[in-house]
Amino acid sequence: MKRANKIKINFKYSFYQYVWIFIASCYIGYGIETIWCLIKNGFIESRKSLVLGHLSVAYGMGALLLTLILVNFEKAPIWKTFLAAFISSTVVEYICSWGQETFFHSVAWDYSHLPLNINGRVCLLYSFFWGVLGVAWVKLVIPLFTKIFDKMHIPFERIIIWAFVAFFIFDAFLSASAAVRMNERKTDAEPSNRYEQFLDERYDDETMKNIYANSKSI
Repeated sequence: MKRANKIKINFKYSFYQYVWIFIASCYIGYGIETIWCLIKNGFIESRKSLVLGHLSVAYGMGALLLTLILVNFEKAPIWKTFLAAFISSTVVEYICSWGQETFFHSVAWDYSHLPLNINGRVCLLYSFFWGVLGVAWVKLVIPLFTKIFDKMHIPFERIIIWAFVAFFIFDAFLSASAAVRMNERKTDAEPSNRYEQFLDERYDDETMKNIYANSKSI
């Protein structure tokens, strides 16, 4: 019997290049969300994911996901690329929505008003958009990344990247702590240590609502 061919994951780029993809996509996503809010509502509103840096983490994670998965579909038929993006992005979107609601008791999007949705977390229309984006990502974005990385030589790149990783971890921890503490304040829970006192003073309810203006408590 012949052995079945094993699927090999192709890590096309280096760790540092993947971090650059994440950073660029976070800031591009933040810019897109901010401009869209200005066009739609007529005013600028915070669309960042963390309390310090102006990053839209969902866009960064989405870009990483599309690149890591779809880089293996560069030579695949378009329908396979579409299906891979459709399924993987829908699963991740559902998990992200569930995680935000479960751990932070808030929601950033709700598709309940759209047909063929699952618990308001995902829906056929946006999953279709993910599939189309996946095809565009393989045909246009990944080749662009390759051209940029072939020409890009940044001095002290490793120091810059590791400094960003350290800052991102700190920012993510601080943001999660502030969100948890905000939920605790809803139950009139008093701060139990100096760190929680700091969170209450620096990231009170009004400040958190300004930072996460697009999120709704449940």
